[in-house]
Amino acid sequence: MAERLLIRALKGGKSTRIVTLNQKKMTKMPSALEKLPGLRTLDLQNNLISRVCSEISALTQFQNLKLREFYCEGNPLFLKQLVYAVKKENVWSLQEITSRFIMNQLAEMNPFLMQAIERYPQVRNIISKGRKCAICGKLFLTLWMECVEFVSPSKKWKISRNLQLVPLQTSICSFECFNQRGPNLFGIAQVVSK
Repeated sequence: MAERLLIRALKGGKSTRIVTLNQKKMTKMPSALEKLPGLRTLDLQNNLISRVCSEISALTQFQNLKLREFYCEGNPLFLKQLVYAVKKENVWSLQEITSRFIMNQLAEMNPFLMQAIERYPQVRNIISKGRKCAICGKLFLTLWMECVEFVSPSKKWKISRNLQLVPLQTSICSFECFNQRGPNLFGIAQVVSK
């Protein structure tokens, strides 16, 4: 059934705007989709797709195809396996310690530092790259851990009705904050398969 739907879509060529292949027990994404330059909506929900194939990886960046809607919920695209982090002491460089102090004092409107920072453009340039910790709210310079937080989508977004959570990229500043995270925030780790 999925093959027939895909063949029909390919026959449409440039005029094919919507491809719906949900609940077809597909185990991989059809690479032929790259031959549909007019495709605007792709629905691959509730299949058995475990990874994005190399031919379609450009779709995730929405460069070759100008997708407006992409539905892939209900596929095992993520490896849901807990990986325990080894607790390590936070050993920061002198630049990181100083940057954290200056950025957080500037956030509190420290008048002495606000006046002094005007004379040092190279310091302003360095601290302009600071980020805010998703847990404690303090500013930091060096990325300690990249995380993903699953949040409820805004009602203004045009999304599938059954989508309950969306992933947002976020950062945290230390292992202490990582231990205080909520149930919907996860660290991103690269797992090497054996």
